[in-house]
Amino acid sequence: MRSVLTPTAIAAALKTAASGSRRVLNDPTCPGLHLRVGPRGGVWAWLGRDAHGRVRRFGLGRHPHIGLAEARRRARALADEVRRGADPVAEARARRALQNAPSGHTLGDLISLYGKQVGAAKKSWPSTERAARHLFRPHLQVPLANLTLGMLQMTIDEYPKPKAARFGYECLRAVLRWAAAPGRAYIAPAMLGLTSSAPKGKRDRVLTRDELAALLPVLHDRGAHDVHAAAHEFVLLTLARRSEVAAARWAAIDLEAGTWTLPATKNGKPHVVPLSRQAMGLLRARNGGVARDPGAHVFTRPEGGPLISWQSATRRFQAASHTSDWTRHDLRRTGATLLGELGVLPDIVEAALNHITIHSQIASIYNKSRYRPQVREALQKLADVLDGTEQGGAEIVPLPVTTA
Repeated sequence: MRSVLTPTAIAAALKTAASGSRRVLNDPTCPGLHLRVGPRGGVWAWLGRDAHGRVRRFGLGRHPHIGLAEARRRARALADEVRRGADPVAEARARRALQNAPSGHTLGDLISLYGKQVGAAKKSWPSTERAARHLFRPHLQVPLANLTLGMLQMTIDEYPKPKAARFGYECLRAVLRWAAAPGRAYIAPAMLGLTSSAPKGKRDRVLTRDELAALLPVLHDRGAHDVHAAAHEFVLLTLARRSEVAAARWAAIDLEAGTWTLPATKNGKPHVVPLSRQAMGLLRARNGGVARDPGAHVFTRPEGGPLISWQSATRRFQAASHTSDWTRHDLRRTGATLLGELGVLPDIVEAALNHITIHSQIASIYNKSRYRPQVREALQKLADVLDGTEQGGAEIVPLPVTTA
């Protein structure tokens, strides 16, 4: 129920408010000013359009601490500020954020705190943290109270590699979103306005038969002494993700059964990868016939630990094979494309890629098959075709259609 804002109307509304009634009293002399009256008293507010034409409501205080005359004065002053582009709500949030920011804590401290509270539960956090710290390293020692959107944005815009800047920005954005959440407010919500000028495009790169014929001998010949080469080849043979290959441990490898078990994957479900003869040969070459520590990584640095510096390794292999502009994920896409050319059914290709839905959305509710025998057959055919391509026999003969 709406009524005209007068001293008499205010008194009457407050008397009836105890019974649970609510009223909005509008001021005829000050457009936008109104008093919302309810069981808990009255609250002054002003409603109007900002400089962008958006309708906004701003609180002015509670009645009777703020009287009618003071409410009118505040409403008129606020209307002028908002129409000139001011945003009192955002400014108040920024002030609270500065007050809440832990004294002396820096951007680097904030990233570390996020890592303990949230990142530790995420497989991707180590690489995410490295990317965020690398891009924003000039600001890691800046106290949160002094951190501004402008300084972070300029770092992104000036970075010479736009795609790398976008990745670093996306890594930090999760930290900022967590830090600006209500109840935490370590930083002002305005910091979430950080953007990246580099578009996030979809890749559809697939290596050609000639490119594979040039690349495969490089990976195969170097695999004995270059662990990155063996890991790249393993991506092709298994269609696994780069992160999954990097995390592979000997405990998950069963050379007798010819399987590699991934207990947790991107889709949140375990995945058993049937290993081709070529993949098992690669693994046997890795362990040298010696029993390995089950907890050790399959593809490890000389000093121990999972592989890093994948990008620099990829560039080495590109230079040696005279190929360019492909990533580890493009190898996975290339293998899936070869399976399609071999006549392997789409459901089996999706199962080999370990996509969460390998049927239609409805069918996936009822059909839980992961087609493991068919996937084993398909990955063996893929490995045989890659062998033929490496040796110069690049023709692909479609397989008879396999029924699921």
